[in-house]
Amino acid sequence: MKNRKLPAAVLACAAVLCVLAAAVLYFSSRGAEAVEASAYMEVTAELEAGSELAALPDSTGGVPGMILAADDAELSLYYNAETTEIAVKDKRTGQIWYSNPEGRNEDTLASGFEKELLSSQLTVLFRDAVGTLESYTNFAQSISSKQFTAESLKNGLRITYTIGDTSAGIDALPRYISQARLEEKVLSKLDASTAKYVATRYYPKEGSPDIMERIDAQVSKPLVLKKMTAAFVLAGYSAEDLAQDNAENGIGGGSGTSKPNFVVPLEYRLEEGSLVVTVPVNQVKESGQYQIRSLELLNMFGAADRLTDGYMLVPDGSGSLIRLNNGKVKEEQYVQRVYGPDPNDNSYRRGQVSQNARMPVFGMKAGDGAWFAVIEKGDAIASIAADISGKKNSYNFIHSSYSLRGEDELELYTGATIQEIQLLSEEIYKGDIQVRYSFLSGDKASYSGMAELYRDKLVAEKALTPLAEEQSIPFYLDMLGAVDKQKSLLGVPYRSEISMTSFRQAALIAGQLKQDGIGRLLMRYTGWSGKGVNHSTPDKLKTESVLGSRSELTALRDQLAQDGGTLFPDVAFQQIYHNDGGFTPSSDAARFVTREEAQLYPYNRALNRMDMTLGGYYLLSPAKLPYYVDSFMDKYAGFGMEGVSLRDLGNVLSSDFRASRVIQRETAKAIVMEQLDRISQDVDQTMVSGGNAYAWPYADHLIHVPESSSGFALTDETVPFYQMVVHGFISYTGAPVNLSDEQDMHTQLLHSIELGSAPYFSWSYEPSSKLKFTHFDSMYATSYLDWYEQAVSMYKEVNEVLSPVQHAQIVNHTRHQEGVVEVQYSNGISIYVNYTGKDVSVQGIAVGAGQYVIEGEPS
Repeated sequence: MKNRKLPAAVLACAAVLCVLAAAVLYFSSRGAEAVEASAYMEVTAELEAGSELAALPDSTGGVPGMILAADDAELSLYYNAETTEIAVKDKRTGQIWYSNPEGRNEDTLASGFEKELLSSQLTVLFRDAVGTLESYTNFAQSISSKQFTAESLKNGLRITYTIGDTSAGIDALPRYISQARLEEKVLSKLDASTAKYVATRYYPKEGSPDIMERIDAQVSKPLVLKKMTAAFVLAGYSAEDLAQDNAENGIGGGSGTSKPNFVVPLEYRLEEGSLVVTVPVNQVKESGQYQIRSLELLNMFGAADRLTDGYMLVPDGSGSLIRLNNGKVKEEQYVQRVYGPDPNDNSYRRGQVSQNARMPVFGMKAGDGAWFAVIEKGDAIASIAADISGKKNSYNFIHSSYSLRGEDELELYTGATIQEIQLLSEEIYKGDIQVRYSFLSGDKASYSGMAELYRDKLVAEKALTPLAEEQSIPFYLDMLGAVDKQKSLLGVPYRSEISMTSFRQAALIAGQLKQDGIGRLLMRYTGWSGKGVNHSTPDKLKTESVLGSRSELTALRDQLAQDGGTLFPDVAFQQIYHNDGGFTPSSDAARFVTREEAQLYPYNRALNRMDMTLGGYYLLSPAKLPYYVDSFMDKYAGFGMEGVSLRDLGNVLSSDFRASRVIQRETAKAIVMEQLDRISQDVDQTMVSGGNAYAWPYADHLIHVPESSSGFALTDETVPFYQMVVHGFISYTGAPVNLSDEQDMHTQLLHSIELGSAPYFSWSYEPSSKLKFTHFDSMYATSYLDWYEQAVSMYKEVNEVLSPVQHAQIVNHTRHQEGVVEVQYSNGISIYVNYTGKDVSVQGIAVGAGQYVIEGEPS
């Protein structure tokens, strides 16, 4: 009996183990808890009720050919009932801004599609079932055929466009019709020639010779269809006749094919001296198999002709200007996605060397006036495009477009041949698109005036708050902690962490800086937690043992605080470097449109592609972000830190195209902002890398902010627009001096003074040579001993210049000549910077070669 019981016991134990294993597998496959993404999307469920459009009384003479549709204290909105174009009149100056160029019909350069664009307010780009991309303009496919309605709104109007062919087309003709009815209803009522033409486009149906079948291969041709339709109309063939023939032949109507047509409402409102333009995308309707990829909005608003002087402002990097009519007709147009490319997008995986557009703004100075646009809704799915005259038409123009669906390429391999198929995500963005256009004149009609307008808007919204008073500017210091490196044991390779700067060594450097007069040291410690810089999942928080003990980290924190500085341990939330039990790729990673898990690799500039040898990471699904932030913050509270460095929350914005949970970038932005708010409530100071505009309300310090533009061929000049908006509200700095492409320290000093940017270095206690054969060998110059004296000297000089203005706003930035700039602050101080090798005189002020001059006294 005992021998019989033993196998039974073994089987029972095995069964229990199988159940436990299945349970572990089930719960691990579920991954982290996800939030309900729909709770983060603002959707227009119902449109504002409109009324019959009627002209308002206008005593100003108005705009020829237009009616006054709305009016407020500063602006008048006019509307052309034939072309649906609008015009905005600035009552303060009398200047009129048009949605479409006045003289477009006389443009001899534009032809075909470009002519349509000049008269359009909307362009719809869509794909059919096989992925073919097409574009419709509301002029050619709606206005010209009167397929629109207009109605009044409170202080505005709404125009609803039906864009596309709404006619029955070939389905206006019966696919099947009895021979007797064809003769009776059509042929007998036509002349002989026309009757023969119609009869030869039908032939007896196979198996039913008394039934005539339409020859679609011929009738579908546009000219043939036009003649056939005219013949049936001439014969008096009615809709009732068509319905009867369809019913008798059991097809229920037509060929069953659909045509691309879309219903798009476009709203204009006057609000607080601005024109607010809205597309409530939830009310957009598509037809059949045709899916909208993107919308282009007001391509030609405020377009400037060939005789106008001025420039366009684009948000490339710190800001960039495109001079009107600059003659660069062979260069590609400027196009850039707001907040940078989506890491979940194919273009990101192909890589590009450029600055990101970190602000949802654009504008134009034309003559004595200017207009400035802020994308208030839909900014995370927006792109900015600009081009000059002389290429496709005679106008300079800048506008925004919106990706309503995710797009990717699926590669199919057939032997040595690769075929690319374009895929769109099924789910469309359902939030609003909203752009606010404001108007400037006189001295304010400049990029400085635009920066002031944007800054004032953010201050009014409490997105920017003034800096607290400090005696000195910060000294930003990246301290490189642990990195992983390949080692070998008995010839077997493995990876483990090495220390570049231990906690004690970081304290030694901080103490040395304090002795040399740098007290306000803001130390960003990267690689401080488990597994180094590319750390464990945030919910597995612990210190990296090769750097020292937790008590040594606490001692570093206390030392910095006592000396007037702050420690900012660094963490990445959206880039997951390890599948270490705290992360399950199948459930926690974002998905590409192709449904693959979003696994990416660093971009290798030398290879112009992603490089798998540099170590990969997964993109976290935005739906899982709150879980990891909560888990991290619960553990982080035990460290008692006053600061935290956020590596990617202000720098990376990713969508997720998981079939069961599509999250557009706009929804992802709302989730990220909620987490930034949660962190800023729990930690005294937050340091944000990259500094996308949506992170500004939650950031105390910005690092790696753009200090230049991408230098696109179409652009002409880099401007510090970014700095002009945030200076005096958020402390900021650019890239580390010792890792910059510009290695002339004096040039970097001048640049720091011009931009109002605090010095920033990236150091390690150990020599940089230890980084060879790691994923971090690009950090080739981190040894602090090589930079220490230069850094201290640079900080002291920059601090002397910038500390009196660190709480002031930059009210004007002027480039007097190439290499000579003037920066004016709101407290009365002006700084002149001369990058050239020659002495110059600016407004009677002498500035030596490679020098700067400070004028004025702080008020």
